[in-house]
Formats: sequence, C-alpha cells, structure tokens
Amino acid sequence: MKNHLIIRFMNPIQVSEIEYVDVIVVGGGIAGVAITEFLARHSNLSIKLLEKAPQLGNLASGKLEGWYHTGALYSGQDDAQTFINCVNGVEDLINLYTPYFTEQCNVNLTEKDNKFFTPAISPNPKGWFNNAPVYLIHPQEDAPEIRSSRLKSDGVQINIQRNRVLGRLEVAYGKQHNWLVNNQCLAPTYAQVEDYEGLNCSLKNSTEIIRNLCRQFDQSYHIEPSNYDFIETLDCSMHTSRILKDLVTSCLSHGVTFETGIKIEKLLIDSYGKLRIKSLLCKTKEGRAKRLKAKLFIFAVGEGFEPFLKDLQVRAKLKRSRSAMVVAYPALVDTNFVRMSTKNRFHFNHFVQHRELGNEKYTYSLLADSGYANDDSMDGVDIEPILESAERYFGQDKLYNRRLYSYECVKTEFISQEEQKRRYSYWIESDSDSNYLCVLPGKFSFFPTVAYQAYQRIKTLLHFEETKSKTSYESNINIEKEANQLVAESFPMQIFLAN
Repeated sequence: MKNHLIIRFMNPIQVSEIEYVDVIVVGGGIAGVAITEFLARHSNLSIKLLEKAPQLGNLASGKLEGWYHTGALYSGQDDAQTFINCVNGVEDLINLYTPYFTEQCNVNLTEKDNKFFTPAISPNPKGWFNNAPVYLIHPQEDAPEIRSSRLKSDGVQINIQRNRVLGRLEVAYGKQHNWLVNNQCLAPTYAQVEDYEGLNCSLKNSTEIIRNLCRQFDQSYHIEPSNYDFIETLDCSMHTSRILKDLVTSCLSHGVTFETGIKIEKLLIDSYGKLRIKSLLCKTKEGRAKRLKAKLFIFAVGEGFEPFLKDLQVRAKLKRSRSAMVVAYPALVDTNFVRMSTKNRFHFNHFVQHRELGNEKYTYSLLADSGYANDDSMDGVDIEPILESAERYFGQDKLYNRRLYSYECVKTEFISQEEQKRRYSYWIESDSDSNYLCVLPGKFSFFPTVAYQAYQRIKTLLHFEETKSKTSYESNINIEKEANQLVAESFPMQIFLAN
C-alpha cells in the first residue's frame, strides 16, 4: 500500500499591525510638520506623522519660490485681511520661534530709532531667511500698462492701489508703529493699518540694478523711462527645505516618529452620535497592512484633501489651482523684486536662491507671475507670459544663455463663502466633540501662525499638561542626519541633480 502525501493549500493569514499614539498628523508638508513640532515642543504627547510621499516636503511645500511674505504683495488689495495675516505671521515668528531657534530663525526686532523697534532680518548664512530684501516696484500713470489703456479709470485705480501700498507698509514696517510693547513683539492692528492716511513712506529705496531693469522694461515697449515707486520691503527669500529640516530635527529630539511612503486606504468612522474617527487603515511602503489609532487625528494634507472631505463632513469650499515656475541657472541678477500692477499680465516676480549640496554651490533665479489655471483644466499653465516678461527685463541673450526649466505648482486654497474669491489665509476646522482637526496653511509663510492656532485648538480637544519647552533648540549630528534623510531637497535642486 502506497503512502499518499496530502497537501492542503490554505489562504495566507492577513496580518495587520496595530499601533496607538496620542496624536496622528497626516501630511508631511510645512503645515503638518510645523504643527507637529510646536505640539511636541509644548507637550509630552506621543505623536506620529504620516506622509504618502517617500520624503517630507516633496509636494507643494517643496515647489515654491521660497518667498517669505510679510505682506508687501497683498498691501494693495481692497481687503487688508491677507496683508494683516502676513504681518501677524511676523509677530508669531518673532515671539514663538526666534527665542527657540536662536541660530536659525534670523528675524528679530531691531532698534530703528531711540526705543523704536521694527522687525529686521539679520545676516546669517545658515539662517532660514536671506537678508537681501524684496524690492517692490509699483508703476504710476505713465507706465506701459496705463499708457496702453484708453480708460481713465485705470489711472485712478493704479493711484488708489499705490496709496494703499505706501500707507499700509509704512504703518506696518516704517515709522508709524513701535513693535516693542511691554517687552513683547506686537504687530499693528487692522484698524491701525486702515486708519492711516499718510502717503509719505520711509521705506522708499532702490538700487541701480532695479532702476536699470525698469528702464529696460519700458524701452521694450518703445517708451521713455516711466516713474515708479521703489519700496524696500521686509519680504525676502527663505530656505524652505532648511526650515523643514530644522523643524523635523526638533520633532525627533522630542520623540516624534515619522513614517513616509504610507497610504491611507480607509477611515473607520464611528457612525453613532458625533462623528469620530476610530482608526486609519493604511498600507505601508513595504505593502503591509497597518491599523493606526489615536486620541486625535490632524489632517494637514493640502492637495490630498479631496479623499477625506466627504468622510469628515468638511464644510469649507476648497479650490486647487496650478501655477508655473521657471528656473534660470545661474541667476539672472542677484536681486529680489516684484512688479505690482493693476493688470495681471504685468505682474512679475524674480527671486534668487542660494543653495549648497555637499561641496557644490548653486545660485539660481525663480521667475513667476500671477497666472494660474484651475486644476480641472485640461490645458497646462502657460509659461509664455513669464518668459515674455523676463525677456523685457533681462534681454533675450541673457535669458536664453541660462539653463532654463519650468514646472507646475499646485496650490490648495479655501474660498470665502461671501464672495467666492481666492483667499490666501490659513484655515482650521474642528468640532468641540470630535477627535479630528483639519488644517490648510494657505502659504508657507503662515507656518508659525498655523502651528500656534492649531495648538490652541488642540488644547480644546485634548486635555494634556502643557510643558515649558527648552530655552533654545538643541540637536546632535545623528538627529540632524536623520532629518536630512527625511526631508526632500527643494524641487529646483532636484531638477539640477537629475540633469
């Protein structure tokens, strides 16, 4: 009698790892990282941050021109709210980050006159901010865009905008408001900014490079040089990847864990009573199933918000739009400037960025305008207007002798309910009885305010003991190496390395 070997084929057991922490943050851009860092610095909560990309800061937060907005670009708008949000962001940065990141956050109050203090950027090659200012170029009635128009209202409109710009910037950063009040940094209020009616602006300043560029621009329209207001603003270029790396280093030193390349496949929602999240069902980068549970879930996912909107019953209306960026290497000029106008096609930004990677140094220009396309548009963003403006300022030979690259950025913004207009302000939403928080930063520059305001909201959702952070940021070389591996280089640097 022969022996028979019987083999039974069984379905493999589905194993799902289960992990629990106090707080889970979804999204490894500037909003998620900044909220995580501030919460970790001021609490003993266990925190884990999830990011679907292989590295942090690899999506919208890494594709920006690195413009630190203190309000100059928005100073001419009808509504001063976005301008004030930028100004308040400077106050939050100085109060909440400069004392802690003493070597990195190089924005602080400086004594302009006797006991009169205003914000300033100190030179620091390793700092977050470049102390080279952004010069704001504001045209007047003899500028090309007004000369080419047959409408008298265009001349009136540009003067109204000019008056707003000069007045608001003077109150915020000129000689009208002392930022040092009772040994605290205190920004001007909305009312102070709007009530000022003076037109003298102590910030008027320019360089020969800026004046020559404007003359060349006017000559490209075959007109005599026109009049401009040149304003030296507090706006500057910032090192976005360095900011992210320092924040991540601080997170790691406070015990935060990071997991990249992880995909959220489903939100398990408690369907009884108030909407609450029970678990996140995820797939790790190795393909393993994972269930994540927490007391509080924070969603700061920018362009990835859509999959969560329905499940979380988010009330805000979000809008995704695409804009173009052109990289020129080496830099066209070593000066940051923005041309403000009442005509969108005359807007133009030039930013200089200095980067180091190993022993290699890169200095390149980032060119942009105010053009954008809706995300549901089938057509890409047109970069020709950017190239045309660049030709007028720098000349064709100088422009096309550079290595030029273009790419698209995706901006996720919320739309105000009353006017359905684009708003660049941050947005935070939560319910008092829920266990989740939704955050949209609006702009990278708002990260101090977003982190602080989210922290205030978290305190209403979780009961925890606040801890005093260390007097200053401390790190070690091993933690810094880990942070450097976690955070992606800015997108232009990725282009250079790939080419």
